[in-house]
Amino acid sequence: MFGGMRGPWGHHVYHSRGFVGIRYWILRILADGEKTGADIMATMENMSMGRWRPSPGAVYPLLRDMEDEGYIRSTERDNKKYYSLQEKGREMLEMLGAGPFYGRDLETSSIGDAIDRVSDYINYLKDNREQVRSSSAYMEKLKKLKNDIESILGW
Repeated sequence: MFGGMRGPWGHHVYHSRGFVGIRYWILRILADGEKTGADIMATMENMSMGRWRPSPGAVYPLLRDMEDEGYIRSTERDNKKYYSLQEKGREMLEMLGAGPFYGRDLETSSIGDAIDRVSDYINYLKDNREQVRSSSAYMEKLKKLKNDIESILGW
């Protein structure tokens, strides 16, 4: 599946549309601040709009390896282990290109691609409709988007 392509840590990676493997996701997520392993998995799930959640068996061994390699560090408090980025991890992000990350795994290069992305987000919102409906701020934003779409359609 991954062919012979290897990333900066020597592990196979998949290069497509800005995606450079779970290690890169972990570094980018920790660039936003300290997180537990469960927080990291939940963030990955949110970033994929619920389409993918890595298993603990995929994430925790990588966290241990990345800590051993000096990219991240862990601290324990409240009976939880929290991970944070070390300088070596920041340097790796800079080397890989630490520009805006969220959403970069989906390129939008045409009107059709943009419509597909909007459809994906709408499906995500439909799957989480109770949470959306419970927030007046979300509802107001969606009403504005509805008006914007209607103006595009000429309604």
